[in-house]
Amino acid sequence: MEFSSEIGAVQRRMAQTQEGVGRRKATFEALNVAVGQQILDVGCGGGHLLKDLALSVGTDGRVVGLDPSDQQIAAATDHCQGLDNVSFSKDSATALSFSDGEFDGIASIQVLEYIDNVDSAIAEIRRILKPGGRLSTVSVLWDHWHFHGPDPVLNRRMHDAFKAHCFHQMLPLEMPAKLARHGFAGAHCTPMGFLNNSLHHNSFAYLASRLFTHFALGQGIPEEDVTSWREQLDQAESDGRFGFVSVPVLTTAIAA
Repeated sequence: MEFSSEIGAVQRRMAQTQEGVGRRKATFEALNVAVGQQILDVGCGGGHLLKDLALSVGTDGRVVGLDPSDQQIAAATDHCQGLDNVSFSKDSATALSFSDGEFDGIASIQVLEYIDNVDSAIAEIRRILKPGGRLSTVSVLWDHWHFHGPDPVLNRRMHDAFKAHCFHQMLPLEMPAKLARHGFAGAHCTPMGFLNNSLHHNSFAYLASRLFTHFALGQGIPEEDVTSWREQLDQAESDGRFGFVSVPVLTTAIAA
């Protein structure tokens, strides 16, 4: 997914919702962060997790934010202003420029499902992790990322169009086996599903609907149909029958 100015801003707002904070907290805690560590955030976005990590490892530690988007790196740089132990990289996740065993921990929130050759990315992550280093990553079971309320036929067209937004629809199901093949041990998956019944403007569902409509237009669904879908969401909320469901999954493992 390309992060235009509008979509990048929506993504950063999604990271600040209650659900975004929750997945970030779970990712952070799974890393077992200690003072002086070296930690990489693959797909750092607006830098919310990056700042937490930098404050935690202290001046003797170092955190690196990796992101392909200049806009996201600029936002993360601003968010981490004043922290001298933060640096940034635009490396491809499948060809990292870091040394073998350079990092104590690696975090990645909703990134791996967007990488076509995800096995190469996992192999690179293992290469740059120290033995005993921790991986903490979140991916979504996209088949269960669903809006409820609009006309079922139109709703299905919208969801079918959205499938093209990433390469791997159900990556968490495959992660334990992939991690084992690439030198990780103790892989564990923890679902963090949630339900929104409101479209208030700080809800994950509202922001997700903006992302959803933007992508549908890009996939060729006519603007009048996208507008109708959005109006039907609002009507469903007014009628008390709206819902949005998502099942992000935290996967953790240790470099063997």
